[in-house]
Amino acid sequence: MSNGTEADLKMLRGEMAELREDIAKIGATMQDMVRHGGAEAMQKAQRSAEQAQERVKRTAQSVVDEIEERPVTTALAAFSAGMVLGMLFSGRRA
Repeated sequence: MSNGTEADLKMLRGEMAELREDIAKIGATMQDMVRHGGAEAMQKAQRSAEQAQERVKRTAQSVVDEIEERPVTTALAAFSAGMVLGMLFSGRRA
């Protein structure tokens, strides 16, 4: 081989080595992004779940307070709702 070809091959090998290193760095960066992105998504989901749980607690407490303030009215409303639902779902079976 001529000196020019040998020099080109040597330069090509060096560039290939650099390219492998760059690809390895890109892979590591992508792994970090996935890890951090997954952790961030998990934190967001956890915050959303905590907020939903807090809303459910407040709503449940509101219902309990309403029942304690007006027990007779609440019992009549529950009875009426039960009757209506019973009539809707029972249907007439012959």
